[in-house]
Amino acid sequence: MKKNNKTRLFEIMHKLNPSFNYILNEDITIDKLILNNNDLNEILNGYLESALWTEEERLKNDVESTNDVVTNNYDDEEGETEDELRFMRIMNNFQKKSIESFTREDIDPDSLIQAFLDIKKFIINAGSIAIREALENNDKFQLGMDVWLTRNRHGAGFFDHNYKHETELTVAAENLKEVDLYVGDDNKLHFSNSH
Repeated sequence: MKKNNKTRLFEIMHKLNPSFNYILNEDITIDKLILNNNDLNEILNGYLESALWTEEERLKNDVESTNDVVTNNYDDEEGETEDELRFMRIMNNFQKKSIESFTREDIDPDSLIQAFLDIKKFIINAGSIAIREALENNDKFQLGMDVWLTRNRHGAGFFDHNYKHETELTVAAENLKEVDLYVGDDNKLHFSNSH
């Protein structure tokens, strides 16, 4: 997979300065509603927090269900498939980090970019009136959480708030299609829709 220029730049900056914390930067304006870089990153933070929180249990269950195979004693002559061997290698590397301690920094840069693009697409598709209502009744962080929860049909999200424009918000989130997190060969978390 060829990395895009932005991802490569993030990686180089992080190597030069390990404390480098990149922020995605693009303002958005729709029908006189202006969301600046800080607004969009706060929405993204809610989205990512919700993603990590809801996917944590599934990732942990995946690890626990394969706990018998996740040892240093695996042998590829015992009939393990190539996928099982790959998973065992990944999990052996991951044993140094608890599944419960994943943070935004553990998400692959390409996946962060995809999440940011999904947030922008959601905002444009929901429209300024619906977004404005959501932001007047809750904060930006909650908006991001609701996008993730509604998008993935977790049984929570926009309908919890009795918005007048709930339909627009729900349809815009569901049109993004469901997505999940997985552990890549690079020991980073990836969204299943990032390429």
